[in-house]
Amino acid sequence: MESTKSILNWRSPIAVLAYKLSVVMFLYTICRILFYAFNTGLFPGLNFGLFIVMMLGGLRFDISAILYINLLYIVFQLVPFKFRHSQNFQKPLDYLFYVSNAVGLALNCIDFIYFRFTQRRTTVIVFDEFKDEENYLQLAKHFFLDYYYILFIWIILIIMLIWFSQKVKVESSKLIGIKYYVVSTLAMVLLTGLIIIGLRSGLPPKQDFPLVPSDAGQYTIHPNDVAIVQNTPFCMIRISRKPVFKKQEYFSPQELKSIYSPVHYPDTANVFKKLNVVVVIVESLGKESLGCYNHDLDNGSYMGYTPFLDSLAEHSLVYLNSFCNTRYSIDATPALIAGIPSLQEPFTHSFYANNTISTIASCLSTKGYSTAFAHGAPNGSLGLNGFTVQAGISKYIGKNEYANNKDFDGVWGIWDHKFLPFFARQCSQLPEPFLASVFTVSSHHPFKIPPELAGRFADGPLPIYKSIRYADYSLSVFFNEASKQPWFKNTIFVITGDHTIARYHDLYKTSLGAFGVPLIFYTPGGQLRTGKDYSVAQQIDVMPTLLNFLGYDKPYFAFGKDLFDPAVDKIAVNYIGNSFQLIWDDWVIQHNTHQTVALFNKAKDPLMKDNLVGKNDSVQFRLERKVKAVIQEYNNRMVENRLLPE
Repeated sequence: MESTKSILNWRSPIAVLAYKLSVVMFLYTICRILFYAFNTGLFPGLNFGLFIVMMLGGLRFDISAILYINLLYIVFQLVPFKFRHSQNFQKPLDYLFYVSNAVGLALNCIDFIYFRFTQRRTTVIVFDEFKDEENYLQLAKHFFLDYYYILFIWIILIIMLIWFSQKVKVESSKLIGIKYYVVSTLAMVLLTGLIIIGLRSGLPPKQDFPLVPSDAGQYTIHPNDVAIVQNTPFCMIRISRKPVFKKQEYFSPQELKSIYSPVHYPDTANVFKKLNVVVVIVESLGKESLGCYNHDLDNGSYMGYTPFLDSLAEHSLVYLNSFCNTRYSIDATPALIAGIPSLQEPFTHSFYANNTISTIASCLSTKGYSTAFAHGAPNGSLGLNGFTVQAGISKYIGKNEYANNKDFDGVWGIWDHKFLPFFARQCSQLPEPFLASVFTVSSHHPFKIPPELAGRFADGPLPIYKSIRYADYSLSVFFNEASKQPWFKNTIFVITGDHTIARYHDLYKTSLGAFGVPLIFYTPGGQLRTGKDYSVAQQIDVMPTLLNFLGYDKPYFAFGKDLFDPAVDKIAVNYIGNSFQLIWDDWVIQHNTHQTVALFNKAKDPLMKDNLVGKNDSVQFRLERKVKAVIQEYNNRMVENRLLPE
């Protein structure tokens, strides 16, 4: 008994270790509370009881992350040698402890704000997303200048870490001789086992062994709430660029084909229309910004922030029930150009990024189309020029091609109102017919406005809205320049957003509103009908819709469908929390590959508060079959590299 007390006394290395890790656990709990406090509006319908359940569930993720981060410190505290009692040995260990945990706390603090932009905990994928940015230091500077208070919170957390940790220091052991080494070794072996259990959060055959980020779903009702349960260091550690998709066998091949298939077989008798195609991707443009999508908002008084787009919509085909398949800018181009959604992780930075794909560019190239992609950022930004090569696009137009650094905004790229008309003139140098796409840059944090236009655009309730006004103005400049070009009236334009970010109205704070982006088809030559369409639409529908409209007559592969075909099911699919979300008619289902976790009637329950799982078996059965078919086709084809027509 005396030996045990000596090795586990309040000043022993093991007791000090347990105390300090408990301090970090306490600080992670504070971080979780702050994370929710900064993002309360993104978690509607969360009550106190549910929050407590998530807090308790989050402890499992905190234990795992803290043990990973402090693994080296733990090893040094457990080694069964007497030198670990020396202050000369403990002092460097203290610095290791402070630095390691300061990094972990910093990651948590960053997501107090960055979560608003991505709607998911930050992972190592963020380094892939920004690795090609020449101006990442500028981006970081603006982030910290705009959200300087996060730095102060981090510093306070570090002060607390040091202050509490210094309350207890290791002292010399009263054990002598062989007793010390026997007891210390036994303690090390026992604690090593417990640490392994903590790292993996249990032992097999537990269903959630080892613990992964998606296991946070068992402590939530709404998939989006998993971010509260998780912590950023855990997601950083557990999510990496490796195979993540599990093959699913819900249906036989024949039954699967009857439910959903991404292989398209057009009518070979189609008469091909040699129209030019221009796809405009507007950074961070959500449906909430457009007045034409929100006539009933604010009791009918809502005007939006896009007067030009609203006027253009009056002469266009507008899909009011439209959604993105992405959460990051890097995901939008594969969705629109290749018909590939981002489900679970960005395609371009996933293990499957080198899969062979067919794209609208590769298809139209066989019909004699010239192809181009434009992005006003420094060449290499977001890896877009690399993807355009994979997509079969022959010309890339970036900041280098613009060749006038005076119009650089200092952060992201060339000002939109300068680059967009330049792109319009560049299109005139392409042999017709052509396919060209442009991705804007300016409506992105830090939401800068050109100095000469600083007083032209009014503020809104969120910082992005002033920037959206500017982006809308830039689009008016673009279309004014394009209307002067000889190719204008022989062109079909597609206008959409890449993803949404911070949202103001409750309608757009739901897991459905998080993916709401506009989808507008405009033909100045009158080749396409105009008006409003209430069919469900998504970004990955753009490729098959355009190919079929043009009369493309060869088999091709795209996960979307032809929006103009009245015979096909209109759906949208995206990924939120740890669940696949599928929208079909008035219904929304969320499925985590094992079971349905949520079912909503978005027409009757637009704020998605009434979970109808188990309350409407016929509807749930139909939607489960559809979402399972999408999951099976997506996962299996990614794993097997089958993204071409068979």
